[in-house]
Amino acid sequence: MTDDTAAPPAPNPLFADGTNCWQHSVADAFGWAIDGDDYFRAVRDAIGKAEREIIIVGWDIDSRLELIRDATDPRHPSPLCETLQRLVDANDALRVYVLSWDFALVYVLERELLPARAFGWENSERLYFELDGKHVSGASHHQKLVIVDGALAFLGGFDLTKDRWDTRDHPAEEARRIDTEGNRYPPFHDVQAVVTGAPARCLRELADQRWQNATGTGLPALDAPGADAGERLWPGDVPVRARKVTAAIARTWCDPDGGEPIREVEAAYLDMIASARHSIYIENQYFTSESISKALAERLGQKDGPEIVMVLPTETSGWLEQATMDVLRNKALGRIHDADRYRRLRVRSPVARGSSDDSSGTPINVHAKVMIVDGRFSRIGSANLSARSMGLDSECDLVVDDPDAALALCADLLAEHMDADTDTVRGRLAEDGLVATVDGMREGSGRLEALEPEFRNTEQLLLEPIAKIADLEKPLVRSDAANDDEDMPTPILGWLFFAGVMLIVAFWVILGVQGSEVDVDLKEVLRDLRGLASHWFAPLLAIPAFVVGSLVVAPVTGMIAVCALLFDPWIASIVAIAGVLAAT
Repeated sequence: MTDDTAAPPAPNPLFADGTNCWQHSVADAFGWAIDGDDYFRAVRDAIGKAEREIIIVGWDIDSRLELIRDATDPRHPSPLCETLQRLVDANDALRVYVLSWDFALVYVLERELLPARAFGWENSERLYFELDGKHVSGASHHQKLVIVDGALAFLGGFDLTKDRWDTRDHPAEEARRIDTEGNRYPPFHDVQAVVTGAPARCLRELADQRWQNATGTGLPALDAPGADAGERLWPGDVPVRARKVTAAIARTWCDPDGGEPIREVEAAYLDMIASARHSIYIENQYFTSESISKALAERLGQKDGPEIVMVLPTETSGWLEQATMDVLRNKALGRIHDADRYRRLRVRSPVARGSSDDSSGTPINVHAKVMIVDGRFSRIGSANLSARSMGLDSECDLVVDDPDAALALCADLLAEHMDADTDTVRGRLAEDGLVATVDGMREGSGRLEALEPEFRNTEQLLLEPIAKIADLEKPLVRSDAANDDEDMPTPILGWLFFAGVMLIVAFWVILGVQGSEVDVDLKEVLRDLRGLASHWFAPLLAIPAFVVGSLVVAPVTGMIAVCALLFDPWIASIVAIAGVLAAT
């Protein structure tokens, strides 16, 4: 990973290679890009300077993504695939490798169909695209990396895909905030780290391992970059926040061959929480992990424990996640609220205001995965605070030890959320501390609201077992590497999850009939479901759901009723008959 001349990292009280990180080293430079406008422009800048290699690894990658939304920018337009192809055509020495998760069917309507063809498939010289489906049953590849010439790397929560672009102002209405099909979407917030030097070379090694895992062949060897390569590639609009700092890379990896899982991400989270003396600042898309919520609750219960501020989305996007991940989040939030006897916890959600008379605001989708501890350790990565990210999905986080950078990152994020001046927030943080700054500056900003979900109710208790299917910590099916190299058994998670969806829908229908006060727009749920059911493959998925439903003793009449709600009459009849026959 590192060359012989690289200086070894100084001893660090947090990082332990092979335990809570893969390896730690000295980064030449470290910085970050907040929100899509800044990040996508930074990627366009860096890849435009590439001389030998561009690697893109993601959970989702859309060839049509427009990197530059400013029509006055000379690089506009810059759709991702066309931009990569132009760069390859202009430089015979440049090769591009794009690796995207071979997604589950449940995401098919959210993604670009036939992405390999969009990226040129086998017809594009020196632009290679692969779908990576080599993972254990029920897992996804969730790492988000862009690596240029082995010298500069981006990593964090951002995928190069639709529904991610936004400005740091997050206006409630933004004409440029449209997806690749021209549809508007709500405000979106995320964070990506930028790093050069040894950590970038380490991430190139990780990408090589992923390519090997997906294709059976590793990436071609790449000579060590020149001493000035990172500085040359650094995006012009991204400030360098620290130089020559210790940085660690933590992973989650569950070996498809049944080997021991790598849980560095979880270990690093737990060690950071345990080491905190004064403050913990968190931004995350999800908060469902039992191990993390218990660790935070333990620190809140200690008299001399740290202050904790969490910035989470008001609710997850889409009714299905709200019926699964939000249910588990409410349980985790209930645990830490119960432990907060010294009132050191603040849980907030950012909103965008459309006008002065907009009393409710538009929730901002928080997709970032950030933790800042004691104004010293800055963590940016792909890992959610979910069970999946702790032990099942492939993840990658960067942790940097530098007080100036940590304070600057915290101030940068809070200034955006509270619509305040960054220097003012930084001064308040240094003088008053984290909670006092959030409490004192939140008033009047209208951007950061208290998140007060219902922690426990009857409906959530009933939905919790189904919700856990969406947030597995371990594979549903594992192969035994020592068992004569037998193939992994056919995954059944998709069937179980679809059956769970049907049960959730049936449960909501019952609640609607009984006049429950659950805050669910049943008509909207059914309208969304019928839209999904209109796709050609939906009836094919419904048939195995009948089989799984019969195994869990779901009433056939109820499953037939759900079919009648989702499909047109003649399709519903065929699906119901086929499903009943398959289940008998």
